[in-house]
Amino acid sequence: MTRYGFVRSVPFAALLIPLAGVAGLIPLARFDSEQITIHVFTEHVIVDGLYYYRNPYPFRIAQGMSIPFPTDERHPAPIEVQVEEVSPDSREIPFRTMMGRPRFDLPIRAHETLCLRVHYFQRAPGGDARYILTTTQPWLRPLREGEYRLVADGVTELRSSYPLTPAQNGMAIFRRTEFMPSQDWSFSWRTDRR
Repeated sequence: MTRYGFVRSVPFAALLIPLAGVAGLIPLARFDSEQITIHVFTEHVIVDGLYYYRNPYPFRIAQGMSIPFPTDERHPAPIEVQVEEVSPDSREIPFRTMMGRPRFDLPIRAHETLCLRVHYFQRAPGGDARYILTTTQPWLRPLREGEYRLVADGVTELRSSYPLTPAQNGMAIFRRTEFMPSQDWSFSWRTDRR
């Protein structure tokens, strides 16, 4: 390519990069950390996630986002999906469902860190479930830190693909720093007999 061709393509590239960010094709924001709490019941799970995104640039960006769900014949699509910004503002985020996933645009002001909360209910009648972690890879950087909690509500935790440390009130936790997951988090349980 000649210099002239490169110079002519710069304005075109300058237009494409923000559009690719809004479409979610290029991660403009930095996905810094997450805190996931999953309440496990006999036949369903309730997932509550806090996600921290940072804009490293001196200008406002809009990051296209989608929420992947672990669905199959035994794990139907979640219901009661809620998406909200927790900080620096507090507001519900409207989304549209495309190809089975909630999708939305996330505006982030210059040098701002934004906390997003995603909450959903998913049936899991087989006594097992999965949380998708490998979607960190398209962000091209490991999570600075992640904390993952299972809370047993009338069940006993049996197995987890990541080793768990028991904590208080029926909770079990694993934590990671500089975390680029190579596998999703799978876990199973049995019903307590009382």
